[in-house]
Amino acid sequence: MKRLLIVAVVLLLIGCASVKHNETNQTIPTTPVKVSSMPYLKQAVVMKIDGNYKAVVFFELPNPCHKVKFEGMEIEGNTITIDFKYTPPKPGTVCIQVLQKYNKTIDLGRLAKGTYTILIRVNGNVVRELKFKVD
Repeated sequence: MKRLLIVAVVLLLIGCASVKHNETNQTIPTTPVKVSSMPYLKQAVVMKIDGNYKAVVFFELPNPCHKVKFEGMEIEGNTITIDFKYTPPKPGTVCIQVLQKYNKTIDLGRLAKGTYTILIRVNGNVVRELKFKVD
């Protein structure tokens, strides 16, 4: 189990190092996107593994009664939209108070050279926008 965890972390770090994120002041003409808040979305990263790109999205929920479900992905031009559904517990629900982690790896496949935007939506609202460059 430890080996699997170590391999996963190493792959994550290797993938993060191989993708150049667009952190310059270069202006990329895009339509402005209103980003809503989703406090349970902790991190989203893009990795390149064996020529294929993957997005990994990490949620940390306050307890197991909160649910997140991957709904699908759509690629249109250089914009990739990833959809999740979040369901809070019903009022009055008794639930153990322990953090519940949820992560999803989404295969983006091989991508042509260019600058890409990933929009992560939860319940139809954009909660995170990532830009990355494929060389």
